[in-house]
Amino acid sequence: MITEPAPVDLDSVGRAIAVMIVATAALLLAFLSVTRPAARLARRPLASALLGGGWLALLAGLLLGPGGFELLRPGSVLELRPLTQLGLAWIGFLVGLQLKRSLVTAVPPLLWRWVLVDAAASLLVGTLLGGAVLMWASGARDWTATWPCAALAGAATIGWSGELRSLRGFDASSPHVAAMVRAGAGLCTVVALVMGGLATTDLTESKWIVATIAVVIAAAVSLRAALGGRVVADGGIILALLATLSLVAGAAAAIVTGPLLGAFLLGMVVTNMPGGSMRRMERLVMESEPAVAAIFFLLAGVLLGGVGDWPWVLALAMVGGRLVLKPWIASRVPATLWRDAASSRMQAAVVRQAPIAVALAVAAVMSRYAETERGVLLAVVITGMASTVMPLLWRGRT
Repeated sequence: MITEPAPVDLDSVGRAIAVMIVATAALLLAFLSVTRPAARLARRPLASALLGGGWLALLAGLLLGPGGFELLRPGSVLELRPLTQLGLAWIGFLVGLQLKRSLVTAVPPLLWRWVLVDAAASLLVGTLLGGAVLMWASGARDWTATWPCAALAGAATIGWSGELRSLRGFDASSPHVAAMVRAGAGLCTVVALVMGGLATTDLTESKWIVATIAVVIAAAVSLRAALGGRVVADGGIILALLATLSLVAGAAAAIVTGPLLGAFLLGMVVTNMPGGSMRRMERLVMESEPAVAAIFFLLAGVLLGGVGDWPWVLALAMVGGRLVLKPWIASRVPATLWRDAASSRMQAAVVRQAPIAVALAVAAVMSRYAETERGVLLAVVITGMASTVMPLLWRGRT
């Protein structure tokens, strides 16, 4: 007996194709961001600001998403959650690699004071501004309903971008100042990631935190055993790292914690382990930073939209806070750095929002696709774009 074939579910096929388009577009942008033409373009101030911050990838996401040609939908991105979890683990690992013991101990006290004051003030101001706007927008009177997203806005306010090529000419005679700004940007990125991870973690469930630490230790020992004692090709190193980060991200999903903190702890442990292949792995991971940024900015572009006007109010508050607070702190705490006019203009660098802010906001949306999280993502994107342009306009200041 011949039976009729089952009808094809066109909606399922469409979703599968959309997911493939998202993945393909993300990988293509990641590949283009590490090519030689991209590196040559990055030597130009405006192109450096756009490419270094991932804003062209964001534009691509907007054009492909619901606000553009509607080729991609947020649901397609959400179906890629396992891959985005791995991407977030990669970011956490990348940030953790900065905490090499020899480098951390070499940080001068002046820079520690600057970073700690800036981070504390930014977290406080950003959280208060975020909470006030969120309570006003939602009409809520209970702070407990808004504090996680408010803390996310505070974490996004921490830190500045360490990519200084768009400020070329400002510090030609002050390499020490440029080094201090870059190092401060790296330290603030660490603080922002930790604060953002804590904001989305239930700290009352201490057993999950202990479980995360146990997984991290086991993953670090396994990675050291695989790479530490012998010479491994680059392909083998990347394969071992992907397997390890997949373990960390999967464990984080299973124990209801985000992958950022666990992978960050893994990077911090790995960077302080000996081994030639471990050092090569660090180099490979560091070189991947533009590609990872392009992927997450593309995802952010697709996920934007579907919220009211209140994110613009929050963005205005965040931009104003960065423009007023950060240069003021920079001019007071490390005052000895800005003794000549050329180096004093380097204060413009601290206005720029660190790219980690977009990754933190995307992580929040991927964990809970709600209007509040998407609104904070939009505010973070607007703040990032505005703060990217500000240093370029700083040239006109006297």
